[in-house]
Amino acid sequence: MEIAATLRSYDGKRVAPFRAVAEAVREGPVAAMPELLKLAESDEAALQVGATWVIKHLAERGDPPSGRWAGRTIELIERVDAPDATLHLLQTLPYIEIPADREKPLRHTLEALTRSRRAFVRAWAYNGLGLLAGCNAAIRPEIEALFDVAERTETAAVRARIRHARVGWGRQRGPAGGQPDTEEAISFHPAGSSGFPDRVGGTLQGIGEPYGPQSFPVQHQ
Repeated sequence: MEIAATLRSYDGKRVAPFRAVAEAVREGPVAAMPELLKLAESDEAALQVGATWVIKHLAERGDPPSGRWAGRTIELIERVDAPDATLHLLQTLPYIEIPADREKPLRHTLEALTRSRRAFVRAWAYNGLGLLAGCNAAIRPEIEALFDVAERTETAAVRARIRHARVGWGRQRGPAGGQPDTEEAISFHPAGSSGFPDRVGGTLQGIGEPYGPQSFPVQHQ
């Protein structure tokens, strides 16, 4: 299969081309990762969105980027400019072992993304910060302070993701008795393991918060 050509056939709605690529590389995901990452670095939105969708899909199925490819995946979060590609990479983070030398630059990138106008991107940027805080106790007070502010100002969907991020280091906050709010129906991991829709754009499961006015209304096929 010509991966680039297949991804370029994306019509902005149906993810069938992405699924086709994911199926084609299923038996050799490690070998396919360099090409997928290279395509994700392209200036073409279809290649950015498609390649990152496939990377996320492989990660959810147990084949995340590892070693040097994990580092490149993290670098891409700052480099891609298609919002859906950014989202896919953020949703891949829970499956990646974050190299120690990438923690600081990743933190800066994630903090910048918490100011995105898109709720989905903000939510998963906070989730990434929670992952970092779970790995590095030294930064937890600063991340928790950031979360405290966001829980007073953010949308319900983003607040729900923040509370799940807190769970990663045992700092969940909720109503009396420790019972979660109903808006906490979102599980910690993205599509594939949590029931998130395999789509580009869409809504947070159980929240109904649209990703953004320019997200693609994907139709499954």
